[in-house]
Amino acid sequence: MSKQIDPLDERSKIVSRREKRRYGTKLVFQVLSKGFLGNLEHVTILLDDGAYVTLSPERQASWEGGQRFSLTLEGFPTASQAEEHGRRLVQGLLWTSISLNFGVRLNYQSHEPTIVYDRLVSRGLSMWAESTPSFPPDWVIDRLQSAYMLPKLVDRTLLLSMEIFCSSHLEASDRAIFLSTVSALEPLVKASPLGSAVDAFIDDCLDQIKKHKKIQPEYLQSIQGRLNDLRKESIGQALKRLIRENLPDEVLAPKIIDNAYDLRSQLIHSGMPDDLDVDFSAETRKVSSIVRKLYAKELGFTIDKI
Repeated sequence: MSKQIDPLDERSKIVSRREKRRYGTKLVFQVLSKGFLGNLEHVTILLDDGAYVTLSPERQASWEGGQRFSLTLEGFPTASQAEEHGRRLVQGLLWTSISLNFGVRLNYQSHEPTIVYDRLVSRGLSMWAESTPSFPPDWVIDRLQSAYMLPKLVDRTLLLSMEIFCSSHLEASDRAIFLSTVSALEPLVKASPLGSAVDAFIDDCLDQIKKHKKIQPEYLQSIQGRLNDLRKESIGQALKRLIRENLPDEVLAPKIIDNAYDLRSQLIHSGMPDDLDVDFSAETRKVSSIVRKLYAKELGFTIDKI
């Protein structure tokens, strides 16, 4: 971006010599109202580097909230440049949302929020359709009444977990759905103490560390806190124990949850998975199946195969 570019010359190539600037990138997102976008639609914004971006309304399902738009950025000689500038477009939109204090939800199914495309390749024919399952009314009423009439009200942590899990289905991207689904497990965890032998070891470590006078007080406090955390199971250990105790016949379930937490950690710490070919939808289905069975076990119900 530091190289001096003549915007007019660059824009001329984008418009009249498409083969020289054949790649573009597209970002789809939702806002509550187009008023947050200055009531703009079907407008083209000329950027200082010569590229231009078009803001347009997008089709969306009737049940979706807010309004869906796209930003289409055109004019790059290589796909890698289009991808880089797509990330710039994302950071521009997110900062606009943050600075003006309104909500934005990015809509994407791949590992990057933007889609790179070749402007010279025909898009071909396209179709738009939407459908939703329709359950028999008695199915809905039966389940609503059954859970309502349970003799004992479930605890708040279970309700919170169920809320997170149910709302995950309405997230905009496969990654967000996966992260929310895995996060729904954490309220279910009640970490158990690891026993007196571990407590004695931790106490010895705490006594030893106090003798190191060169450690700054704020670091010392942090280390002491982390050592004390070792007195109990980790979240991953507690989850696997929970699954073994409640779903003893699901022999693959602990490994599935372990892999899911590893994938979640990769996303949170690096923003992308180690395996770029991972299918988040498939991973979500595996975790969802286990979570639903845990809820059914807790509530005393069975899971229907739908």
